[in-house]
Amino acid sequence: MTKKKILIFKNDRGGDLFTSLKLISSLLIKTNDVKIYLSELNIGFSFFFKNAKINKINFNLNIFDKITIIIDLFLNKYDEIFILTPKHFYFFLPFLFKNIKFYAIVYENNIRNRPSIYQRKFLFNYKIVYRNKINPKSYRELQLDLLNDQKIIDHDYKNLYIPNISNKFKSLLPNNFLLFQFRYLFFEKSGWNIDDFNFLMKNILRKHEFILFTSDIEKNCLIKNYNDYFEKNFSIIDTSNYKNYINEKNKNIFYLKNIDAFNLFLIINESNINLAQHGIFSHISYFYKKKCHNLFNFEINSQKDIIHQKISCSEWYKGMNYSFSFLNKDINKAIKKILKNI
Repeated sequence: MTKKKILIFKNDRGGDLFTSLKLISSLLIKTNDVKIYLSELNIGFSFFFKNAKINKINFNLNIFDKITIIIDLFLNKYDEIFILTPKHFYFFLPFLFKNIKFYAIVYENNIRNRPSIYQRKFLFNYKIVYRNKINPKSYRELQLDLLNDQKIIDHDYKNLYIPNISNKFKSLLPNNFLLFQFRYLFFEKSGWNIDDFNFLMKNILRKHEFILFTSDIEKNCLIKNYNDYFEKNFSIIDTSNYKNYINEKNKNIFYLKNIDAFNLFLIINESNINLAQHGIFSHISYFYKKKCHNLFNFEINSQKDIIHQKISCSEWYKGMNYSFSFLNKDINKAIKKILKNI
């Protein structure tokens, strides 16, 4: 272990954070002086990093965030900085701090590169994610390639805190359940309403004895006040106090009330299979080597759409135990495809 000071920019979404866990754990082998900038969207998973300093900034950087970062770099003599969230602002920093080694993930497409070819000259090392052709390596693999010494890669996350579910929480969970994520905005954009949601739940029970479902941990479902509806019509597991309440109308469908990032991480490991819009569920499922059936709300209508989907798969899905289907206004068709894969 060296005395190097390392800074990591990772102020993006929760699912994106999981793609960087192996790299961050490996950097914690390299030194015990690591600071990580997280966002309001992934700070809930900061429990992983007990051996690192955590700073919170916004997903969309504001002027105060930028000033905070510049002051931080002036006051602290970092040896290495890892730009794992490729925001434009970060790629101006190598101009100001030429004594620091900058490592980065960069994006390339047919319209605009991020950062520019010129800006890349000031990076000590970078790896390219292509948005215009198939990626030979996934986003996860490219991040690990930033390490000069591949021998220090921590494949087992030994330098992260990986919590275990408590006996109290586990005792509330039924055996053999499917875990489902209800995101109000996603389903609304797909043309689905609450009756369609109920119809989907009834059909899933044909294949799985129990269903546990969450609302969005970003609280989007509160827009339609669905939480009140869920509490009146389904059994409840309250993750804030680890108590359950059985609803005689729906004994086999449980609403996970007050779910947060910590408990979501724990419960995905207990499920048989997961069903969700592609995102945080997909990435936690990958962490645990669980299957996740991913839902999308766009259609494949042309060769261009097919190519775009293949490029996206090469970036994010390599190595995942996943399947996917599309939500559309033909409810029966969509449910038939879902049931086939769960």
